[in-house]
Amino acid sequence: MIMKSPAQEGGFGLVEVLIALVLGLIVVLGVIQVFLGNNQAYALQRKVAAMQEDARFVLTRMASEIRMVNMYGCLNRSRLANADSFPAAFDTPISYESGRLKIITADPNAESFVTQTTRTLPGLGAKWLIATDCRSEARIADSGAVVVNPGDVLIPLRQVEYRVDEHRLQVRSNGSGSFQTLIDGVVGLDISFALAAAAGDLNVAGDYQGSVADADFDRIRSVRLALQLSDSPDNPMNAQVGTQEFTVVAALRNRMD
Repeated sequence: MIMKSPAQEGGFGLVEVLIALVLGLIVVLGVIQVFLGNNQAYALQRKVAAMQEDARFVLTRMASEIRMVNMYGCLNRSRLANADSFPAAFDTPISYESGRLKIITADPNAESFVTQTTRTLPGLGAKWLIATDCRSEARIADSGAVVVNPGDVLIPLRQVEYRVDEHRLQVRSNGSGSFQTLIDGVVGLDISFALAAAAGDLNVAGDYQGSVADADFDRIRSVRLALQLSDSPDNPMNAQVGTQEFTVVAALRNRMD
């Protein structure tokens, strides 16, 4: 029988095993660090994408409604014999006071009428309904229903209010009911107006202004909305994502034409 000396026996010593364990631990820690880094980056990207989607949603909605301010379709109020019977609110269809933006905006309506009928305000979600022949006659209802004659055009009008309350952008329709939250995480909403030098001018004169007197509505040509969002609106300095600002400019079509 041949005996092997201890120097000739195979296997690993204690030092080698410890070195292998340390190297393995380093590799595992590296993999975990990469995973955590990727996970954090993914979470940040999701927050940024959510902010962008929220901003796109509300700014597109608000800009669309602003563009429809003072929109009466085929109707020219100056040609109506009863133009003075329109509600006084129509003289200032856009205003911004005490952090609240108020807009009177028209909703597209493609209905055609071949027989006399009636349409109700609740049925169209409107505050006012205008039925007109687009020439010399217009009937307006601010409650109940309006009679629509054959060949008339029906124009539903809504009053929309926006405000920022406790870092939430909220909206209310037709001046009744409670405000509904559209998005949260709002740091601020800056609204400014570009004005012409005179009511009859088409071009803007000067810089954007943060407030406009009711008497100067006829000079408004565009509205700039600047929305700031953060994942920590109470303390943006400690947010994971820095405050993001999104801006859109909406021209009042019926003032630019």
